[in-house]
Amino acid sequence: AAPKLLEHELTADITVDALRKAVLAGEISRRLADEPELHTIDAHRLTTILDRYRELEKQRMPLVRDAILHRWIARQKQRLLAGTGTRLNSAGADLRRRLTMRGRNAMRLRQVLAVGRGIEGGDPLMDMCPVWLASPETVAQIFPRQEVFDVVIFDEASQCRLEEALPVMSRGPRVVIAGDPKQLPPTRFFESAVTVSEVEQIETDQDLFEAQQGEVEDLLTAALSLDIHQCYLDVHYRSRNADLIAFSNEQFYSSRLQPIPGHPSNRVKLPPVSLRRADGVYEDRQNVIEAQRVCELVCELLERPDPPSIGVACFNVTQRDLIAEKLDELAAGDAAFATRLAAARERRGEGSFDGLFVKNLENVQGDERDHIIISTTYGPDAKGRFYRRFGPLGRVGGGRRLNVLITRARTQVHLVTSIPREAYTALPPTPPGQAPTGAWLLFAYLRFAEQLEVFYEKTDAQRDDPAAEPMYREYASRSPSLFAAAVGKRLTAMHHVGSEVHWGNDGFCVDVAVHHPTRLDDVTLGVLCDGARYTQAEDPVEWDVFRTSILESQGWRLRRLWSPHFFRDPQGSLAELVDAAQRTEQQAPIS
Repeated sequence: AAPKLLEHELTADITVDALRKAVLAGEISRRLADEPELHTIDAHRLTTILDRYRELEKQRMPLVRDAILHRWIARQKQRLLAGTGTRLNSAGADLRRRLTMRGRNAMRLRQVLAVGRGIEGGDPLMDMCPVWLASPETVAQIFPRQEVFDVVIFDEASQCRLEEALPVMSRGPRVVIAGDPKQLPPTRFFESAVTVSEVEQIETDQDLFEAQQGEVEDLLTAALSLDIHQCYLDVHYRSRNADLIAFSNEQFYSSRLQPIPGHPSNRVKLPPVSLRRADGVYEDRQNVIEAQRVCELVCELLERPDPPSIGVACFNVTQRDLIAEKLDELAAGDAAFATRLAAARERRGEGSFDGLFVKNLENVQGDERDHIIISTTYGPDAKGRFYRRFGPLGRVGGGRRLNVLITRARTQVHLVTSIPREAYTALPPTPPGQAPTGAWLLFAYLRFAEQLEVFYEKTDAQRDDPAAEPMYREYASRSPSLFAAAVGKRLTAMHHVGSEVHWGNDGFCVDVAVHHPTRLDDVTLGVLCDGARYTQAEDPVEWDVFRTSILESQGWRLRRLWSPHFFRDPQGSLAELVDAAQRTEQQAPIS
């Protein structure tokens, strides 16, 4: 290559690019020739193997379930039935007597379990019911203080007080503690916290540990200060739009959460976080105008042909009561609205209550609804003075309270606020090493909502522009793929087809989202490339099957592009992608 370049007297930039291309092409050819596995890769055969694996995986799961159930039933029959297999043996008869005894001789559950402790081979009741679901108080009351279970699991451990958890932990040799340290700790309204004398000198590591643990209120915080195995649930399932969780993801979770991204064809024109200015007056711990705006928004949502489930949250009890009263007043004067409101309050979802609620900030944890309306409550007083006093947000853990509040929605958050715009648009950055306060995070969230609306307006205008050219866009990624970027650029430059590289997020990434050749705003094909992400998973095949199934459930048509196959026929591979993007009819999920 070098002598040919010298003959043509080309510029330095062109010469360097040409040499780089020649060197890379030679290295690719050498790798393909030296590695038999790469040289013999057949794209169709690999795709067929993956499809077969996915089909077998679907068949395996119910088979495993049935095998476990069969073994469990056989174990109970062997222990509780007589040799003929038609009658209960003595152990079975005793168990039935303990559970079905009525009248004065009836035993409480604690007594039933206590009697079973002395049975040789263990209580058959624990075999019949291997999984128990109970509160910490119930476990401490009815189960003996010994290792009754193989494993004890605490859910919502941030809400479990440490003194309630410790007796339960003695009921098993292994403990699993699940919870979110960014959620609210348990509330202590009627008791004083444990205090440690400041006069006491900390002389040993044990003294330091006891002092630190003495200030801990919940089980999760206590566990996180110990040297135990930790793992994270990074997939976020609640929010149906990644922008709903974007603020919390950045501020509280170091952008670790991976929300499931919807298909681009389902992009909504309205932002999932909307800001509505009420410009009300905050007086006597309430904001009347803001409460009226909230009620108007509830009316608007309930008038839809398919109304969503609704939750209303505000920053104090007084505002909560005011909004509830205003809703009842509207219902008293409008029979049609009263009917819709009653139905919304009694609404049930799939296996759970999904009715309309009005709650204050402290009580909203654990709830989720399609639409959440947030009344920020605070604002200028009657003289126009705005005091930066935010009640519970200003206390310790105020940021955690806000995090709980803004992550309750599945589809949309409506922010109704009277906080002056200049208060949050000129928000100073937090000093390095200092955690942001609850008030700072509230202002930042208001500014985030405003900026999100501007972004959606610009994106919508670009999408509707008839003179728009095919667009190439590359999103930030922790595992960027140079191969995917090159494919996207070549599709746009040579085939006049728009593409978006690293679409979605690092957990559910479509390497190249390909637009329709003529309908520029219509993403019709997702391309999955090999390489950059496979080495990060403990089981690359399992991970890829999971990612593929999630993307397909969102409506993606996917095509795999194997780099060894591509390097043997680059032009043909690109032409196949363009042709596949142009065919919008339904095809097999993976081709």
